[in-house]
Amino acid sequence: MSNETTNSTSWDWAVRYVAGIVVALILATAIGTMDLFAKTMISGKLSAGQMVRFLGYGTALAAFWMLGQRLTQVLRQRSGRWSFLQHLILPLVSLVVIAMSYTVALLVLGPLLNASLLNIYNWVAIVAILACAVWVVLAVLGQSSALTEVFTSASGQIDIADTAPACPSCGAPCGATDRFCSECGKSLDAPA
Repeated sequence: MSNETTNSTSWDWAVRYVAGIVVALILATAIGTMDLFAKTMISGKLSAGQMVRFLGYGTALAAFWMLGQRLTQVLRQRSGRWSFLQHLILPLVSLVVIAMSYTVALLVLGPLLNASLLNIYNWVAIVAILACAVWVVLAVLGQSSALTEVFTSASGQIDIADTAPACPSCGAPCGATDRFCSECGKSLDAPA
């Protein structure tokens, strides 16, 4: 029981991050679309609603990236079947954050950029997204042996499940050491 309690409390931090992300997204959307904020302008082109959505969505993205970073640290401390993910989570989370940051930053930059500056901004975003995509590919290649091991062991477990003995009377799956069927109660040694 204490092991179950330890496991449930050890992931409480992840629940807090997810709750913070959800609250930031809901508040940014709810407040940012209110008439008061949508109609109140800052410097003529930028509305208070855009600023609120930028702050809320930006906070959610920052919390998502910190969640990925913390998850990576937790996986580094643990060994086991899923420890290979420690090298993949941060590149994937970074790719999502950079891709989403493009749109979030446009909430405040869009009204202020002319066509040539917007084109430069687009190219900077493209380079950043492609760099993160390359990072993801390199992380996958670096962990290809661990990934192969996980998939082959999962495949082996499926094969074992497919070859589990069945009751000759009713066809229910039985354990290799079972003497009687758990469904019909008949002896597994008896012919059907």
